Amino acid sequence: MQKKGYLNRREFCATAAMGLFAMGALAMPVRAQTGDAGRKPSKADPSRARKVLDEMESKIGRYWSTPRKDAEFLHLMVKATRAVHVLEVGTSQGYSAIWMGLALEETGGRLTTIEIDTGRHGVARKNVQNAGLAGRITLIRGDAHREIEALKGPFDFVFLDADKDGMTDYFRKLYPKKLAPGGMIAVHNAISEAGDMKDYAETIRRLPDFDSVVISATPGDGISLSYRHRAA
Repeated sequence: MQKKGYLNRREFCATAAMGLFAMGALAMPVRAQTGDAGRKPSKADPSRARKVLDEMESKIGRYWSTPRKDAEFLHLMVKATRAVHVLEVGTSQGYSAIWMGLALEETGGRLTTIEIDTGRHGVARKNVQNAGLAGRITLIRGDAHREIEALKGPFDFVFLDADKDGMTDYFRKLYPKKLAPGGMIAVHNAISEAGDMKDYAETIRRLPDFDSVVISATPGDGISLSYRHRAA
C-alpha cells in the first residue's frame, strides 16, 4: 500500500464514518444485483450469540482470532454495505464469523467461511451452533486455495484472514467473476504483516477499478479495505 493509505487511530473514526455514509448510499443496488433483496432476517436471539462471544474471548489465547475491535468493524461494514453474500477465508474458532453472522441477521444474507485446520473447524462449528447462527453460516473444512474455485459467488463482501503470502492467489480466484461490482475485500493484518502482503497490495493498487485504504482499528494489526467500482 502507498504510505498515504495508512490512517492512525485518531483519523480512523472520521474516515470510517465518511466511508460508511458513502457505502450506505450504495447499499440497496448491491442487494438488488445479487437477487436477495426479498430475504427477511431470521429471529435468532442476539443475546445468545453475545454470550458465546464472551466465552470465546475468555479463551482467546487458544486459537487465532480477530481482535474484538476489528470484528466489530467487520460487523459494522457488513451492515453498512447491506451485504448478503459474504465470504471469509480463515475461520479459526469462528469469532469473526459470528460477528458477521449477527450483521447478516439484519441484511438477510449468508456467510460462507473456510478453515483448513480440522481442530479449529470443529471448534468453530460448535461455537456457531451455540450462537444460534447455524442457519446463517456455512462452514467449510478445506484449503481455501482450492475451495474458492468450487464456490459459485459472486460475493459482495469478502474477509481474508489466512496465509498472508497467499492473498494474491485468493484475490485472483475471486476477481473478477466471484467479486460483485460494488463489492469489498477486507484483508486482516495489513500493517503487522505488510511484508508478506506486499505482492497483494501492489496487485490491487495497479487495478484501476479498485479504491483501497488501510485502516487501524486495533493498533498494529491493520485492515486493507478495497472497493470494486460498479462500472469497470
